[in-house]
Amino acid sequence: MADANDPDVTDPLFRPVATMTTEAGPTADDQVDGPERTILLPRISTDPVDDLVERVRPQLTRAVDALQVAAALEADGHTDRAAQVEYGYRDVFVLALEVFRRLGPIPEAVDRPRTASTPHPDRWADLRTISHGLLYVLPSAAFPAVLSVVGRPGLVVGLILAGTVGWIWSGMVAYAAFRLLGLGRARSASRVLRIAALAAPLLGLAAGAVMLPYGGLPLAAMMLGQLTYQLASTLLIFYRREGWLAGAMVPAVLGSAVFLTTGGATARHWAVGAAALGVLAAFAAGLWATRAAARAGEPTPRDPLRPPASTLLGVAGYGLCSAALLFHAQAPYLLGQWDVAASAVPLILSMGFVEWRTSRFWAGGVALSRRARLPRSFVVGIWQAIGREVAACLAVPAVLGVLLLAALAGLGVLSTAGVVMTAAHVALAGAYYLAFLLAGQGRYGWLCLSMTVVIVLHVGLGALLGVAPLLGQGGSPVTDTSLYLGSVLLLQALFALGLFPVIGQVRHYR
Repeated sequence: MADANDPDVTDPLFRPVATMTTEAGPTADDQVDGPERTILLPRISTDPVDDLVERVRPQLTRAVDALQVAAALEADGHTDRAAQVEYGYRDVFVLALEVFRRLGPIPEAVDRPRTASTPHPDRWADLRTISHGLLYVLPSAAFPAVLSVVGRPGLVVGLILAGTVGWIWSGMVAYAAFRLLGLGRARSASRVLRIAALAAPLLGLAAGAVMLPYGGLPLAAMMLGQLTYQLASTLLIFYRREGWLAGAMVPAVLGSAVFLTTGGATARHWAVGAAALGVLAAFAAGLWATRAAARAGEPTPRDPLRPPASTLLGVAGYGLCSAALLFHAQAPYLLGQWDVAASAVPLILSMGFVEWRTSRFWAGGVALSRRARLPRSFVVGIWQAIGREVAACLAVPAVLGVLLLAALAGLGVLSTAGVVMTAAHVALAGAYYLAFLLAGQGRYGWLCLSMTVVIVLHVGLGALLGVAPLLGQGGSPVTDTSLYLGSVLLLQALFALGLFPVIGQVRHYR
C-alpha cells in the first residue's frame, strides 16, 4: 500500500523514461529488394529547459549573472507558476540559475583557450555565495577599536538589540524583494530595497536613543552603524555585488589591524574612522546597485504585489527566533570568556557554504524527480541527499573550529567550555541548513516553535541546575554550554521532523 505522504504513483513523472532514439521497422513501401532498411530517428531532447535556453540564447549571449537571466525571463512573461508547472523549478530565480548555467560562457570566453585560472561563470557565482560567511564576519574586525571607545556599559545589550532588529528587518526586506523579482517586478523590488535601506539609519537612531542612558552617544553611534551595514550588505548581496561589500570594508580591517598592533589613542581614532567610512561606502554602494533595476520596465502585474501579512509575520518571527537562539547563549560570555565568545566564528564563516548547498538542493531535487521511477525511491534519494548535505555543512565549520581551538590553545586562553561551545556552533550549521529547507517550504510556524522550545529547555534546565548565566546564576560554564549543545542537537531533530511530511513530495519539485 502506498504511503499517504508519497506522491501519486500515477504521476507521469514516475513513468519509465522513454528511450531517446527509436528504430522503425520496415513498412510496405520499404519492402524492396536488397537489404532491409532501418530508419533511425534523430536524438531529441526531452528537457523543456534546453528548448528555453535555445530560445533565449540570442538575447542573453552576454549575460553576466543569473539575476540578468531572471529579469529577461520575467520580462518575457515567465512567472513562478510557469517555472513550477512548465519546467519543474521552484520559482523563476531558481529556473534562471539553471538557464544561466546551461548558457555556458560568454562568447569572448569561448574564443579564448580555457585555462585553470579562468573558471566557468557558475563557479564564480558559487564562490560569491560561499564568500558570504566572510562578509558576515568582516564587521567584527572593528570590534576591538569600537569597544575601546564605547566601553563596557550597555555594549552587549546594544549589540544584541541592533543585531536582532537588523536581522528581522533585512530578512523581511529580502523576502519581499525576491518575491517581487519572482513576479517580474524588478523595478518595484529595487524601490522596496532602497526605501528599506534608507529606513535603516532611522531604526538605528531609534534603537540608539533607547540605549542612551546605558552607553551614551558612542553606543548609539555604534548601533546606527551596525544597522546601516546590515541593510547595505542585504542590498549588495541581493544584486550580487559581494566584491563591492568586501572592498568597502578593507579600510576597517586595515585600521583595526594597525590599532591591535600599535595601540594608542591616534590608532584607535583612525580605526573607528575607517570603520565608519567603510559603513558609509557600503551603504552608498548598495543604493547605487539598485539604479539599473530602478530604470527597468515592468510587465502588467498578474498577481498581488503585497506579500501576505501572515508570511511576513512568519519571516519576522523566524528572524527573531534565530537571533534569540544565537544571542541568548553567547551574551553572558561576550565580555568575559573570550574563547566562548569566539566560538561562533566558525559558524559565521561557514554560513555562505550552507547557503550555497541549500541553493543546490532544489535543483538536485528536480533532477532526482526526473530520474526516479518510483515514489519511494524519490523519497529515499531526497533524504540521502539531505544527509550528505548536512554532513558537509557540519564538516566545514568543524575544520574551521579545529583551527580556531588550536589558535586559542596557542594563546593559552582555551577552556573546556570553549571547546563545548564551539561544538555547539558546529552543530548549529547543520541545523541552519535544515532551517533553510523548512523556510523554502514556508514552514515558519514550525521553525519558530522549534527554536522557542529549545531556548526554553536550555534556559529552564540551566535554571534548575543553577547554571543559567542569562538569569544571573553563576554556575559552571561547562554545564551551561553542554546544555546548549544538547539543545542544538534536539533542534536538528525537530527540524528534520518538520521536513518529514513535505520534503519528499514530488509536487514541490515540478
